[in-house]
Amino acid sequence: MRTPADPAPFDEAVVLSPEWLATVLESGHPGAVPAATEVVERIETVATKLRFRVTYAHPAGAPPALCAKGYFNPQWRRGSRAEADFYRDFAHDLPVRTPPCVHAAVDEKTGHALVLMHDLVTVGARFLDPLVGFGADQAAGTLDQLAALHAATWEGRRPDANGLFPPRLASLAGHMTVDKLQPLLDDGRAAGIRADVRRADRLLAAMAAMDTLGTASARCLVHGDLHAGNIYEMPDGSPGLIDWQVVQSGHWAQDVAYHLATVLHPDELARTERDLLDHYLHRLAAHGVEPPDRDRAWWMYRAHLPYGFYLWSMTRAVERPIVEHLTGRLATAVARHKSLELLEV
Repeated sequence: MRTPADPAPFDEAVVLSPEWLATVLESGHPGAVPAATEVVERIETVATKLRFRVTYAHPAGAPPALCAKGYFNPQWRRGSRAEADFYRDFAHDLPVRTPPCVHAAVDEKTGHALVLMHDLVTVGARFLDPLVGFGADQAAGTLDQLAALHAATWEGRRPDANGLFPPRLASLAGHMTVDKLQPLLDDGRAAGIRADVRRADRLLAAMAAMDTLGTASARCLVHGDLHAGNIYEMPDGSPGLIDWQVVQSGHWAQDVAYHLATVLHPDELARTERDLLDHYLHRLAAHGVEPPDRDRAWWMYRAHLPYGFYLWSMTRAVERPIVEHLTGRLATAVARHKSLELLEV
């Protein structure tokens, strides 16, 4: 079997070439002969996503539409390898809905990570928008996915998870100092939030406290960034999860708190979060994990809200309306639950 000379090219023209595609399709679709490709959409954030059609001389069952995700833009050639490692080594063994992956690799010489997936738009999938409304019923569906992920990797069930995807709270906090973070917190992204909540020293201390909590609790694999923009829905409404760039070994409440506080309007969050947390705990139990005590789970949920608040407080390479929307929602939840105070006791 042929292997690509470059498993994760920086040059998107190589990724789109029939010659390179033939080498990565061979293992799953022997005999597939790509003849030409045509880009139908290009999405530029930190990573570049290329949706393209493939014309085959001999299809051999190979997908007619693919999506390549890589760091093709020279300005952003510093992406994480975690997502490629996740798709290559973990996704196919987990009971979590993700786009079918054709090829995932990291070039160990350059560090460039590349993922090649089926283009689900062509089969009717709808990729969601973080600025568009999301309801409690939808949140229950995505909590089902998180419970499946967490249970499948719960303490000891996947001993390799911690090594491949280590905890990241300390390393994420290490990107910022009080002097760097405070101007971002004061730049309007958390407008209307009390000054004592918009304090960089308290937020960085909260990250350290959450890291300490995690060492004394059962760990599992967490998505780490599940706002609505990282969710898709199939035509039947079933949700799937994308953008695994921050996947890590962590505490279940990182995912649950971040997810609910970003996808739900603050008023709806306040009305439904206890019921949704109970739903998550019930789904954990259904997957064979003994869930934490309900009162303890509620405390952990509240205590982990600063995780998402920190991520969006330090974010710059995203469209400003999204930064303000998500930072504001997370800060509002942190203030309402007195999360910083919980972690200071």
